[in-house]
Amino acid sequence: MKVFDLHCDTLSELRRAEMRGDGQTFAHNNGHIDLEKLEKGDYMLQCFAAFVNLADPTPGADPLVTALEEIDVFKRIMEKYPEDIAPVYQPSDIRKNAAEGKISGMLTIEEGGCCKGSIGVLRRMYELGVRMMTLTWNHENELASPNVVPGNGPIWPCMPNTETGLKEKGFEFLAEMERLHIIADVSHLSDKGFWDIAEHSTRPFAASHSNCRALAPHCRNLTDEMIRVMAEKGGLVGLNYCAGFLDDQPSPDLCRSTTALMAKHAAHFKQVGGIEIIGLGSDFDGIGGKLELSDCSKMPLLADALRKEGFTEDEMEAIFFRNAQRFFENNLNVSETSRKLFVHRNTLVYRLEKIKKLTGLDLREFEDAIVFKVALMVKKYLNASPAKY
Repeated sequence: MKVFDLHCDTLSELRRAEMRGDGQTFAHNNGHIDLEKLEKGDYMLQCFAAFVNLADPTPGADPLVTALEEIDVFKRIMEKYPEDIAPVYQPSDIRKNAAEGKISGMLTIEEGGCCKGSIGVLRRMYELGVRMMTLTWNHENELASPNVVPGNGPIWPCMPNTETGLKEKGFEFLAEMERLHIIADVSHLSDKGFWDIAEHSTRPFAASHSNCRALAPHCRNLTDEMIRVMAEKGGLVGLNYCAGFLDDQPSPDLCRSTTALMAKHAAHFKQVGGIEIIGLGSDFDGIGGKLELSDCSKMPLLADALRKEGFTEDEMEAIFFRNAQRFFENNLNVSETSRKLFVHRNTLVYRLEKIKKLTGLDLREFEDAIVFKVALMVKKYLNASPAKY
């Protein structure tokens, strides 16, 4: 069965291996993901995250440099193994790669703080191939607040952050990400940040590697209300294989990562949000401990567990690849015209709210009229100047 995986930290591991000089390669290594294992696991697409730790203790560590070096690892992988794996920039690339018998590699970012609050850097990340990004990892940044902050008390289980979410720059980033069709990823974001995205987004968003809080109490997981909202907005969630996000034991040391628990979370997602919301988001090469799915070649074990949980073959295909394939088909496709001229309702709403805060004047009742007027202006401009676009 084909596999789409929404999240792994393999680029970070390979970069660190290069810095150590220990000979690990993408073709074959002792981690969870390499080319040999991907082929054995029948992978159709793997999302590769450029992961950044803003609290990296390495002398001279720079989050932007770290992200760019991991993107460089991705680019060199694509160049070295062109017959086996190829990058994805738009939906047609996934179809083309599959037709040629190649795995698709999609570049993502885990920690929007690597952009240092610069919209210009975000745009350059898009040009480099980034198609999905979390606004935070586990540290406060210029864009938003996370749910888990190391050093601020126990991180398992932790109380969710319901007080601080997206900042002004975060709303600006969300608008630009939607203009570019970079998918907003709410994994790691605070509860308040999640609801900010839910309220202001105009496009479906993802939780690339999060599970169900009703089954495992970690605040990195999604509440039932969050799951329902994501389903209503056409979102996608990726089942995370980390033990602490799967089990509900009283101590993280006792938590287990088993395919049976993954199937339970999939069943809960289905019950609350429907089968269409579920994908896979392994977090491979970013999680430790004993894993029943010890690497990406062991995916048939998860299929067996889903069957035992009562999923049909059609539903399993939806979870393994079809839901994610449809999500990317619908949300990565963007024309040059829409990138330049698309009117973003969330940007307008944010500006109207800012006007209200500064002046007390509430213009929200005119929101639809303003959007309609601008849309007519854009249409008139395009009709008058077709050659320019």
